[in-house]
Amino acid sequence: MRKRYTLWYILSGLALVAILALAIIINNNYGTTNLENATSSLDTDNGDLKINWDRYPSYEIELKDTLTITQSGTYHLTGSLIDDNIIINVSDGVVKIILDNVNIQNSTGPAIACYLADDLVIELVGDNTLSDGKTYSADYDEDVKGAIYSKSDLTFQGEGTLNLTANYQDAIVSKDDLKFNNGIYNISAADDAIRGKDSVYIVDGDFSITAKSDAIKSTNETDAGKGFVLIESGDITINSGDDGIHAIRTLVINNGKINIEKSYEGLEAQVITINGGEVSIIANDDGINAGGGSDTTTTTNDRRNPGAMDVNTNCILTINGGNIYINASGDGVDSNGYIYFNGGNVVVDGPTNNGNGALDSGAGIIMHGGTAIAVGSNGMAETLGSTSSVYNISVYFASSQAAGTKIEIKDSTNNTILSHTSAKAFAHMAAGSDKFNLGETYTIYINGKKYQDFTITDTTTTVGNNNGNINQNMMPGPNNRR
Repeated sequence: MRKRYTLWYILSGLALVAILALAIIINNNYGTTNLENATSSLDTDNGDLKINWDRYPSYEIELKDTLTITQSGTYHLTGSLIDDNIIINVSDGVVKIILDNVNIQNSTGPAIACYLADDLVIELVGDNTLSDGKTYSADYDEDVKGAIYSKSDLTFQGEGTLNLTANYQDAIVSKDDLKFNNGIYNISAADDAIRGKDSVYIVDGDFSITAKSDAIKSTNETDAGKGFVLIESGDITINSGDDGIHAIRTLVINNGKINIEKSYEGLEAQVITINGGEVSIIANDDGINAGGGSDTTTTTNDRRNPGAMDVNTNCILTINGGNIYINASGDGVDSNGYIYFNGGNVVVDGPTNNGNGALDSGAGIIMHGGTAIAVGSNGMAETLGSTSSVYNISVYFASSQAAGTKIEIKDSTNNTILSHTSAKAFAHMAAGSDKFNLGETYTIYINGKKYQDFTITDTTTTVGNNNGNINQNMMPGPNNRR
């Protein structure tokens, strides 16, 4: 009888080990398999590409008074409107507006308002300047809050320029899908700059955005496949009072150049995937934040509330490629769930207060590829993950290192593995690279002088000691991790 029980325990133990191994494999590969094709899960609207405009009449119009469009067609517009605007109200059809060196200044409402159409396409030719009023007259529905406002799918194209000033609230608003195929955009907004409820899809374009709230935003959290921001390419410069780019569900960056010069949080969405491009972020709080969603395993307060400790495994941040730099006063790279580093180059100048970390995950960090170096305070320092397939180090410095300090990690043949000159003071560094090899010895240099040797002994190798003390110049801060 004892042998039977012994055999049962052995088989049960083996089964448990197999289950745990499978869980680790699934966990480690989630970021590299399920999210590689993140774009395919998005309901991108390409209806504008399917329209044969030759089927519809064309009109040449010089703007003098309010223009109301009630029929499908292409409207080539020139001239100016002062205290007038363009209204689109087409019950069943599509409209293309060609703005050709147009000037519209409406002090009592939006410059362009589309109340009804299957699709509205705005093509830019030459240099166009539009603005709305600081207040809107009672003639407009309270939902109309954009200098360019559309209840229908809205697409911008052309190689011209749009200079847009939103004095009331938002600059460009679509209550459906909002798409940019090309063009140059100089936008200033009293609230949000670009807001597409269902989606914001940037195929290409040159954007210079100043917004008192969010710069680019999508808000639909009820319809599957919507509530996303997708950036395929483009050159985007942002100065925002709140988030640089905010998607209620999914943010995907495939390529392009994104420079967020000022923000509260740089990038925010429940699921964030960066496949390529050049991304630079300066943030007063978190640089990149994968947060939100409804399936939290720990119910807590809002992300801006000190003491918030959300854990949501549906929140995932995946970096597959690109060159990413983050300078954040809060958490540098933050997810309420998992963080995956699969490729690319990531550099983080993190917080100087001990209530935040250069890296911060709710469920764990897993590194499968690329390089990463994150410096910041040591109070809530997090490593690049003990279940990673890339060897990484966690370095606690004996004293705070000053802003402008150059850190180098070299191998035994004096080849530089990683290098960074910090923008701020720091007491901890997390770094990972596929150039780290088990059993090999490396050297840390500070401002050209040898600091310490270390040998890679495990997936995560700790260098120095975290004795729990707050280093000089590392100030305590609120525990506002999320």
